[in-house]
Amino acid sequence: MADTRDSVAPLCQQGSHGQQLHLMGIEDIDSPVADDEDEPMSFRARTARVLALLAVVVIVGLWGWALFFPPSEKPPATLKDRTFPDTAEAICTNAAAQLSQLPKSYATPNPIERADVVSKTDVILNDMLDQLNGATPPPDAHEASNVAEWLSDWRTYVGDRAAYSKALTNDPNARFYVSLKEKDQITKPIDFFATMNKMYNCVTPDDIE
Repeated sequence: MADTRDSVAPLCQQGSHGQQLHLMGIEDIDSPVADDEDEPMSFRARTARVLALLAVVVIVGLWGWALFFPPSEKPPATLKDRTFPDTAEAICTNAAAQLSQLPKSYATPNPIERADVVSKTDVILNDMLDQLNGATPPPDAHEASNVAEWLSDWRTYVGDRAAYSKALTNDPNARFYVSLKEKDQITKPIDFFATMNKMYNCVTPDDIE
């Protein structure tokens, strides 16, 4: 009777000189994939993975913040009621037209003549501020306070100009010094408030270097 048992491949074979040759199984073959899976992740690879994960978390967080906590519609310096800004812009536009008729002080070589130009400019600016001060303030108390502070800063700036004009009459090399407010020249908050409220002609003039 024939042997019906399944034949099993031998685990070894005889070599030409009688030595036994081991037959390698699939599990004995070196596999690059298997080595990569078993090899521990390097420090650089772990760091890259952590940084990538943090980047994803930050991006998701920013989108979440923008979705649930959107920025306010108006910056704090913006006046909600347009009555004062519109009135102020008209007043400042008229003053700017008058200023355009005068030469720039920095283009006036003679110091005495330069002092005279600054003084004439200041007359126009002071008249402008008087009109602005007489304009109807915003109905909101906080906004009205911001306008009053802005006008006060303007007065300080015009006072700096007057001091410069007076100094020129005694010192031809006198320099123009602007008062500081919170470590910045006071012209910065003046111009910022004017620009934020679309009072573009209410910024400080650029006639003095």
